Amino acid sequence: MDYFVGGEFAYDWTSHHLKLWEELLGDKAGTATAVLEIGSFEGRSALFFLQFLPKSRITCVDSFQIGEEHVGSKYESDMAEVERRFDRNLKPFAGRVEKRKGHTVTILPGLAAEHRLYDVIYVDGDHSATATYSDARLAWDLLDNDGVMILDDHRWGPDLPMARRPEAGIEAFLNQVAGEYELLHRDRQIAIRKNGIVAAKSFTIAGRDIGELAGGALSPPLVSFVVINWNYGRYVGAAIDSIRRQDYPHFECIVIDNGSTDDSVQVIARHVEGDPRFRVETLAQNGGQLGAALWSLDKVNGGFVTFVDADDVLFDNYASTHIQVHMALQRSVGFTSANVAEMDSTGKALTASYQQLQLNRPDAQRGLRGEQTVLRLPTVSPSQYRLLDANTATIPRWQIGWLWAPGSANMFRTSVLRLLSLDDGSNPRMTSADGYFNTICHAVAGSALIDMPLSGYRLHSSNYFATGESIEGMRSGTRDYTVKLEQFTYESVRFLIEQSDRFDWLLGAEFWPVVDRVTRENPDKLRDYFSNETAVEIFKRNAPQLRSVFGAKGFSREVTARFSGAQARSILRAGFGGGIPMRVLRKMLSRDLRAFLKRKPRR
Repeated sequence: MDYFVGGEFAYDWTSHHLKLWEELLGDKAGTATAVLEIGSFEGRSALFFLQFLPKSRITCVDSFQIGEEHVGSKYESDMAEVERRFDRNLKPFAGRVEKRKGHTVTILPGLAAEHRLYDVIYVDGDHSATATYSDARLAWDLLDNDGVMILDDHRWGPDLPMARRPEAGIEAFLNQVAGEYELLHRDRQIAIRKNGIVAAKSFTIAGRDIGELAGGALSPPLVSFVVINWNYGRYVGAAIDSIRRQDYPHFECIVIDNGSTDDSVQVIARHVEGDPRFRVETLAQNGGQLGAALWSLDKVNGGFVTFVDADDVLFDNYASTHIQVHMALQRSVGFTSANVAEMDSTGKALTASYQQLQLNRPDAQRGLRGEQTVLRLPTVSPSQYRLLDANTATIPRWQIGWLWAPGSANMFRTSVLRLLSLDDGSNPRMTSADGYFNTICHAVAGSALIDMPLSGYRLHSSNYFATGESIEGMRSGTRDYTVKLEQFTYESVRFLIEQSDRFDWLLGAEFWPVVDRVTRENPDKLRDYFSNETAVEIFKRNAPQLRSVFGAKGFSREVTARFSGAQARSILRAGFGGGIPMRVLRKMLSRDLRAFLKRKPRR
């Protein structure tokens, strides 16, 4: 094939490499390949890449200034005319070409800041040893796992001083990235393939296996999947199969049939057969998803838990991605929540994201810790780690509202779940596990968002939470579910207030802010929330304990901050044994008067 027909060229430094390039890149010819070219000159090599890789897009980087190696030689050129020839030669492929004019020391870090990754990188820029090393090293971080880098002119200028030859820079670069590549060709050009997957079979720190570093005393985290099924025989098999396919091997799975009356039990038995990582539990009656989740907490062994909706599916990298984020966050959180691909009842994709999951929230902390300072999974490549770093945010616990993706999208710390467990699951709780745990776990320990879809969230007529995909400006949840979830927040308040002696010690000054956050109400709506008789009854019943834990002053302050009028007086009387101290009563009446005057319209 004549890749250069119709082009305008003064030189040909490319044609003699084409046979080699066709061999090196043959497996990428039918794929959507991203190419980065450093040193484009008249565009010969770019024309080859665009035509041999017909689905490719190319970023061409060149300063279009004369190189020091050509000054005063027969190759010295009018670089303005060279750039015009480049533009004319590449014009037929304009939609697939991105031209970046400038110096590589500025442009390559800029591409990295844009989180760009390339499958093929061709380095043929400035020929000095220093520039060649710099170009190769900066470009290496832009090369994706399994990508190919071709370094030109390895044997160029043998009579020149070492500092003016590419060879020294290339060799220094290869020494720098030793162990990270496979050598494909070594002659006038060097071709290497990036090995992104760590060779170790287990977790590593700075490239060293944790089993060796700890003498076998430290092992990877165990993940517990809990599949909770009720009459989803038509879906639960796919959910189980998706767990079996996880690329993270350190997991167990409990499949709970929650009193189903369809063929679920038979379907579950078929799909777990022969896999010792799975065990099946059958409950006599439907205890609700939250009830079954609470029941499972003393039966799981993993340090991390995901409650899998029986109608969802997990992507193969679900567990490995969540665990990698947990191991690399700037600080530990109660749970991670990843994005989801919404699908219909037959599994056809509807969206690739969930509208509520947004990283750009006030006080969110973007990114992960440095790759060399954290426990690293062998199945998460360096390029994948960079993507996670760019698409993860830690959300502080004082952010309120529903911030996460639903259901199976969430992986919790087991210790936090047990700390916040309402009971042992013996009582039916007909609400969702995430509806309770997401809010209270976040209020206590914060959460992190991963803006990458790691599971498929199925929408269908039997989905109690949502029957339609999430679209900006529209509610996806059902009215009944929303009302029920709002009412259930009082259970979270009840749980914290009843155990105030324990949580005062654990949370300290954060206890009362946590009580307010689990309501999911904005500060200006808290008094309306607590004016509900359910909240009044919770505080009245536990008033003596609240006074004992927080003292008379603290008890009075927190009650009057949330209640007013007769409701506040009834709670205070319960706490003080029937009579309210005069100083407390005066403060409360004064506050109520100020609030009344503030609300009363002026004439």
